[in-house]
Amino acid sequence: MASEARTRARRRSCQATDFGATAVASSVDLLLEILMRLPAKPLLRFKCVSKQWYSIISDPQFIINYAQRNLKPLLGLLLSGRKEQLGPYPEFSFISIGGYGKTGRVPKFLTIPKLEIQDFCNGLMCYSKPHMDAPQFTSYYVCNSASGQSKRIRVLESPSSKRLMAVNLAFDPSKSPFYNVIFVSETSGSELNHLIKIDIYSSKTQTWRPSTKGLFIVPHDVDFGNGVYWNGAIYWYHRKKNSLAYFDFEADCLERLQMPLVSQGSYPMSFDYFGESGGHLHLVGTCRPGTSLFTVFEMEKDRSGWFVKCNGDLGALATTFPKMVTPRLSRRYLFSPVSLFRGEKEEELSIVLTIPGSVVQYNTKDKTSKKLCDLPKGFIFNDFMGQGSRFKSHQYMETLASI
Repeated sequence: MASEARTRARRRSCQATDFGATAVASSVDLLLEILMRLPAKPLLRFKCVSKQWYSIISDPQFIINYAQRNLKPLLGLLLSGRKEQLGPYPEFSFISIGGYGKTGRVPKFLTIPKLEIQDFCNGLMCYSKPHMDAPQFTSYYVCNSASGQSKRIRVLESPSSKRLMAVNLAFDPSKSPFYNVIFVSETSGSELNHLIKIDIYSSKTQTWRPSTKGLFIVPHDVDFGNGVYWNGAIYWYHRKKNSLAYFDFEADCLERLQMPLVSQGSYPMSFDYFGESGGHLHLVGTCRPGTSLFTVFEMEKDRSGWFVKCNGDLGALATTFPKMVTPRLSRRYLFSPVSLFRGEKEEELSIVLTIPGSVVQYNTKDKTSKKLCDLPKGFIFNDFMGQGSRFKSHQYMETLASI
């Protein structure tokens, strides 16, 4: 009797479960609400559940709504270095943010032989590698870092690759499921200026076009090595020359941008980090090596100028991480900002620092810190590392966008 009762109870439970699943499947609004709350990587796998799910998750408007609701959650940082400097160690190291994944492991697509990262932007990656069995050619790809799906968009001969000054992605999933890629190439140069051309690839039309303004003359202090996409434009910051330029997609023009005005004291401020986070463009200035002070600058939405987002002092970190300061006779603070990102609340900012032997996250609001990991093997700390030095950091996030 007891066995029969248990059997009937299991049958009723299964029937209730089937009824609930049927109810969810039959209610598109309820299904949309559930799918909207899931992480991007499982959603991409769920395309295989049914034609209905595939249609919903692939819909351009669903992709936009999903990105607007899930505001670019940062899952980790990817450190990339130059092979000749890292020796036998891996060229990439993944650092988890908020417990995502496992520190030290890199996404599978980064194990592609001879892969070279060109740019990361809101979940998409552009990379290059030798073209099949023809080393005189280089292939360029765009890849969805969550799904691993990739697409070749261009092949260049080696002489053309040598003249290539920048490859950058322009992608904002909260506005459009489509992306652009720009190639900046030098056609000629002198001691003072570059003569460059800009070619633009559109994933919407799957075609290339040159900039309608033709060729651009730009000074040598414009460094195309560190590009950041924000608010409809790609920005390039030259740390040594302290200069900033940008390419506006809508106006199809290349312009200069003023740097923040800072007072010159005993320890001049240098800008060690430049990047985008949470829909805002930031610069992090420090007064190293003599002080532990820093300032985060934020750009106005209309590009009219910079304002101070916050000031801070990292001196207290030396108590927890004594390696970041030298003995008092020649007291110097050893740290280098490599990334900045916003928390769940608008006012929360976290700075990721490298210090001798470690990678540390510092919350500028509550002044708390935590060690993310040891500095990966082969990635040697440099007091003035910054961007464009021994290695670069890329913000790792996931998107539903198709390639």
